[in-house]
Formats: sequence, C-alpha cells, structure tokens
Amino acid sequence: MAGAVGVGKGPRSDINITPLVDIVLVLLIIFMVLTPLMEKEIAVRVPEEQTEPVPPPPPDEKVDQYIFRVDDKGQFFINSEQLTDDNAADRLKAYYRQAKTNEAKNGPPVIFFEADDKTKYVRAVKGLDKIKDSSPGWTIGMMTEKLGAAATPGAPGAPGAGRRRGPRRK
Repeated sequence: MAGAVGVGKGPRSDINITPLVDIVLVLLIIFMVLTPLMEKEIAVRVPEEQTEPVPPPPPDEKVDQYIFRVDDKGQFFINSEQLTDDNAADRLKAYYRQAKTNEAKNGPPVIFFEADDKTKYVRAVKGLDKIKDSSPGWTIGMMTEKLGAAATPGAPGAPGAGRRRGPRRK
C-alpha cells in the first residue's frame, strides 16, 4: 500500500517557500544597491586657528552694506578699497567680523557680488571663492544690474519698464 502524497482533497499542511525566496532576493538586491551609496564620505574643512591678528577695516568706512566688485581688469574691490590676491581673504575676514558685530542691528552678514560684463569668468569665480573661503557665514547676493541702471525709468528690469503709458486705443 503506497500512500499518494497530495492527492487528497483536504487542506495542505506543507509550506510554499517560493514567495519567501522571492522577497529575500529582492531585499538582497536593494541592500546591495544602497550600501555603496551610504558609504560615501563628505569632506569637511575645519577652520584653522588664526595666529596673527587681521587689521580691521578702514575707520572711515563704517558701512552697513558690503559690495565685492571685480572690474574688467580682474581687480578686486570691497566698497572703495582695492584688494590684491594676497590680502583679499584677510580683508574679507575683517569685514565679516565688522558685519557680525552689527548683526543685531542689520541682520545676518550679507555681501553683494558684482562682476563687470567684461570680466573674465575665471576671475569672477576666484572672487566668489575668496568670499566663500573667508567665512562660511556670508550670505552672497548677486548683483545683476548696475546701481544707477536700476533707477533709470524704462531700463530693462526697472519698475514700470515695458508698460504702456496713456490711454489704450482700440
């Protein structure tokens, strides 16, 4: 008498492991894909301690607004002070400290970046890098128009530019 396995019409008591294997394989693939993404390192630069004191900004320039300009020759300026490649970072740190002391009155330190239209791209990026490297606390505002051009009525981007004046004709 040989017994027939699975021939009966009653409920089966054996476990079907195919769906279990499918789920385990999907989870294995997900973890294999995500593991290399989670192991990436983030480079962090910690500021070094300052050994020599940086001179403060010129005493005649107690301003609430800082404009970093790059002219068409590639020279750097903060407001009216001309900078060199060597002293730009130190002067920016001094201006940042001045802006930080006035933070309660003026809000967080903001520096406006303006590059002349004829400035080489490399010099403009170096100027932005100098600002960024001098202090991570600067909020950089990009100036897209000259200060005098924005006040001229009818200038592109000026308030009211491109609007019709007078009654509308049919």
